[in-house]
Amino acid sequence: MVGFDLASTLQAPSHVEAIPVSQLKDDGVSPDYTTKIALMRSDDSALDNPVALDQELGTEQIAQLAYRVLDLHGELDDLLFPGANVVIKPNIVELAPLENGVNTDPRVIEGLILWMEDNGPGDLNYTVAEAAGGWLSSTMRNTIFNTGGAAMGDGLALAGYKAMQQRLAAKGIDVILLDANFGTPDEPLQGIRLVQTPDWIDFPEYPSYWVHEAILDADVLINVPVMKIHNTNITVCLKNYIGIAAGAKYGTYKGIGGPAPGDPPGLHQNYPEQNSVEREIVDLASIAPPDYCLIDATICKERAKNANSPSVRRNMVLAGTDMVALDSACALLMGLNPGDVSHLCTAAREGFGTMDFDKIEVLGEHSIEESIYYFERNKYNTNGNRGHYGTSNRVWLVNKFDGSDIDGQYFDIADKDVIASPQQNGWTEPIYFSDDIIDFESYYGASDSGVYYAFCWLTVPLEQDAELWITHDEACSVWIDGEQVYHNDSSYKKFELPGGPTQKIHLKAGRQPLLVKLLDRSRTAPFSLNLCRILPTHLPNGQATYPDLRSSSNYRKYEGTRVLGLQFSSVGQQSGVHQWKAY
Repeated sequence: MVGFDLASTLQAPSHVEAIPVSQLKDDGVSPDYTTKIALMRSDDSALDNPVALDQELGTEQIAQLAYRVLDLHGELDDLLFPGANVVIKPNIVELAPLENGVNTDPRVIEGLILWMEDNGPGDLNYTVAEAAGGWLSSTMRNTIFNTGGAAMGDGLALAGYKAMQQRLAAKGIDVILLDANFGTPDEPLQGIRLVQTPDWIDFPEYPSYWVHEAILDADVLINVPVMKIHNTNITVCLKNYIGIAAGAKYGTYKGIGGPAPGDPPGLHQNYPEQNSVEREIVDLASIAPPDYCLIDATICKERAKNANSPSVRRNMVLAGTDMVALDSACALLMGLNPGDVSHLCTAAREGFGTMDFDKIEVLGEHSIEESIYYFERNKYNTNGNRGHYGTSNRVWLVNKFDGSDIDGQYFDIADKDVIASPQQNGWTEPIYFSDDIIDFESYYGASDSGVYYAFCWLTVPLEQDAELWITHDEACSVWIDGEQVYHNDSSYKKFELPGGPTQKIHLKAGRQPLLVKLLDRSRTAPFSLNLCRILPTHLPNGQATYPDLRSSSNYRKYEGTRVLGLQFSSVGQQSGVHQWKAY
């Protein structure tokens, strides 16, 4: 075919957005911000009957765990007032029985309600509201909203919520159980309102979302997720917000769109090729932020968030008002680096809370460090590796030259000696990329030729060996502290996020320059890079399901976590978008 340009057909123009950091609308919490979170374990001496973390718990024990962690944290009572409408948002995502771990245990919510009855002002109105994505109520069987694909049943009953409702009713406490996907069977759209995404969100996925008015109008909104692994790395407080989008408008699994003409498309469009889920999480959490959070970590899920994924009993609950701080703690509790959770980093940048443990006081008899259990991550080569790979640094100084040789010299000094300064010698000011796909053409515009550079500073806490995780679509080289640690003079290949380590490298302690060089001969010029810890041959006894990591298959279950304490910055010291501490 005369004139057929193969490279230009291989990959569509970039969906990534790239803007100067100076143009971002928010930059985290205030410098003097502090918060506290509380952690309660089943073996804490404050409980009436302490038991080991791997022991089965009864209804009263779980309720007491929730009750006592609220005592320990000590801030929920300040939010309550007579006659308040208290809306509790659990995670009831699938048709699964009690103690499967995929859904929030209703006994945690039972303890929460009992605590509010005992410590609140009285005359509180309780609603448990969930817009589940994995099941459809049987009451909607013969409606246009039954578009097929979702399991049909009563998820509230199966998960134990109606039994909880009956136990509380026997004590004179009324609780409404609300399917927030719909209004009523007769009027499914009643109370489903369109609400705008706040204009201070930098990269909204949609300008507005349909949400049930009970959630929007709550006097006190309490977020009660369950701790799980997910293709977003983790699902805890922030990810639970996907469960406020009303299925009446977004369809089965919220992924196929509503049944009526003019309904919006389903959520998660073009995922995992694009980070639409990350953006939706942040959008929805900004629309109806919680007043308080209580996390169920009694029975959790590793490998994936599904009912058929392995369950892990941890017998813990956490409480606090800052869902970024709480999710950061949960990431650590699962043996992960909070800095590898993209929606968590984005929420911190948008000012939802802090990831900086210098600003977080952790209350409890046991520390986070002594409560860690290594959760198996999402399998590699699934979900575009978004749940197996961590998060690339997203702030870079970038530069571009005309050229066609990855080994060519484009500065007046060798590449290994390059130190970039903002807005000097062709370097940009710090540029923020909206995805872990660092696509130069999202900033410079479409081209099919050129040599690109990206520069940042790297601070390493301790000298150590590490794994370089990197992918790119054409030839690429990387230097750290003047040493070339990677070179690949490859021709075009379809880009995807890394599914495993590229090679072992050695990191020196301290601050050092990191330079990436990329040759472009197609319509996109992307790379993604992370620096990950090398795991020991054995994880501590009792702290992992598969502790023997001499097996490569076992090692793959836990690989891909960024070196703890490693920090990226775009100038000589932490500033701007990186004011929070990376772990």
